[in-house]
Amino acid sequence: MFMSFIIGAKKPHHAHRFFAKTTDTKAHYHTIEGYTRSVNGNSFDRHIHMYRGVTSFENKHYHRFYGKTGPAIPLADGSHYHEFEMRTYYNYDEPLEVKFGGVKYGDPNRPKHDHWFKGKTLDIVGEDPYF
Repeated sequence: MFMSFIIGAKKPHHAHRFFAKTTDTKAHYHTIEGYTRSVNGNSFDRHIHMYRGVTSFENKHYHRFYGKTGPAIPLADGSHYHEFEMRTYYNYDEPLEVKFGGVKYGDPNRPKHDHWFKGKTLDIVGEDPYF
């Protein structure tokens, strides 16, 4: 029986862990961590992942972030990783006193700042072993 094997034919769904430290701005930095959105892909098809989250809580505030990774970069062992680079969304330099929680925006004259981050995804998680 002849079985053909096509490189790149198998594209299991999976996600990656990620972790990065932001730039130091206004005398503080944040960390970002989480999991990318799951997609079907392999090491050779140049797929990307979306990611989003909230930074660590530092200096009495946090920042939201959203982005997409670069294409899959193959490794010698057959796995892959992705690079990512983005900025956080702005937040006020001095936190607002919000009585019931939540986020309040809208004062264009209030000083704001953001942070940049970049890194590489970590291990693959959530891959279907029966694919």
